[in-house]
Parts: sequence; structure tokens; C-alpha cells
Amino acid sequence: EFRRVLFRSCLMRSQFFDGFDFAEYKFSIVAVEHVDEFFNIEKYGLHPVIYDESCLRGYACIFGFTEDKHLALHKLFTNNNGRPAPSIDGIEPVPFHSPAGDLRYDLELAIPYSGSILIANGFIQKYFVPFGFQIPHAFKKVYELTFDQGLFVRVEDRSEAARQLRIEYKEPLPPEKKLRLRVAHWFNKPEEYGFDDETLAQYMDLIYDTKYLF
Repeated sequence: EFRRVLFRSCLMRSQFFDGFDFAEYKFSIVAVEHVDEFFNIEKYGLHPVIYDESCLRGYACIFGFTEDKHLALHKLFTNNNGRPAPSIDGIEPVPFHSPAGDLRYDLELAIPYSGSILIANGFIQKYFVPFGFQIPHAFKKVYELTFDQGLFVRVEDRSEAARQLRIEYKEPLPPEKKLRLRVAHWFNKPEEYGFDDETLAQYMDLIYDTKYLF
């Protein structure tokens, strides 16, 4: 019942991923082992609100490495609910339009995270779900990066594990249910168009830790 109430209050599109620059390629962060310890935007004096339904958190990040291989926040896209925005590490935001808001910070901010994250690219379209974050095994390339107090210590290729999960698990939604989801979104009638408890339970994930599968 809680899920049904939550769904009525925030019917939305699939969510905007954070990015990660790795080995000269752009990846999406698809899971975080300790999500509450990874990044807390309020720590930096920002209090964003929903700016677009594809980014309910009101912020999106691009992470990468410093020259000495520590985890760093490179770009932060956000808003501050119309209030003056603070500087971060001495850097002022610049105006910029994105699904997260109207501000962009260009940073080199060290993140002292300990734990692993999954990054991925090569999304397989048939696994697309219309709301929440996409599942990690819906990507062809998946890597697990491990950090100790922000220091990058290990990378493991999890692409084969993702492929095995694609064999084990059914495709997320058959075409007819995808159509009902789209129709429900248009008319805001989730129960009438097939939003059953099973569907809600599987696809209402709004945070990365619920999808940490490896």
C-alpha cells in the first residue's frame, strides 16, 4: 500500500544517471555499495528540489579520478530552490540548464568514500524500464571500482556476471505492459492500466543501493 501511495505522488520517467569518467570513456554509475556514504549534497549547503521528473533528486554528478587516483567529483548539476547558491571548495556555480536544475559546478572535489560502485555503458534497449534507475545487468559493459578512503584500489570486470543475470532473469516488461505503462502515464491512472504490486515492487527503486547485485 505504501508503494502505491508513493507511486501516485511521483509518477515519473526513468531517472537521470550520475556519470563516471573512466579510461577515457563515459560510463553511468548504476549501483553504489554504500549509497548513504557516497555523496550527500546537503553537506555542501545545497538543498535542491525536483526540477524535472527525470531527476527527482534535483542533482546529478560526474565523478572521476584526481591525478593521484583518488575519487573526485568533477561536475555537479543542481539547483538550490531559487535561493543563492553557496560556493563549494571556493568554486562558484555557473548558470546551466539540465534535468537537475539551473546550476553547474566545475570541481576537483575529493570524495573520501570507502566501498565499491558499479559503472556501466552499452545499454541494451529491450531492458529499458519507464521509471526509476535502470538495472545494472541491462548494460553490456559493467565494471566494479573499489575505493579505500577515496583511493582507487581495484577494478573488476563484471560484464560476464551481468550477461549471466540477463540469462537468469526475465526481460523487465513485455511490450503490451510497456504500452499500458505509457498510457497510464498519459492519463494518470496507474491501477486501471496494470500497475500491479509486482510491477511496482520491481521498478520503483529510486536509489542505487537497491540494485547492487554483484
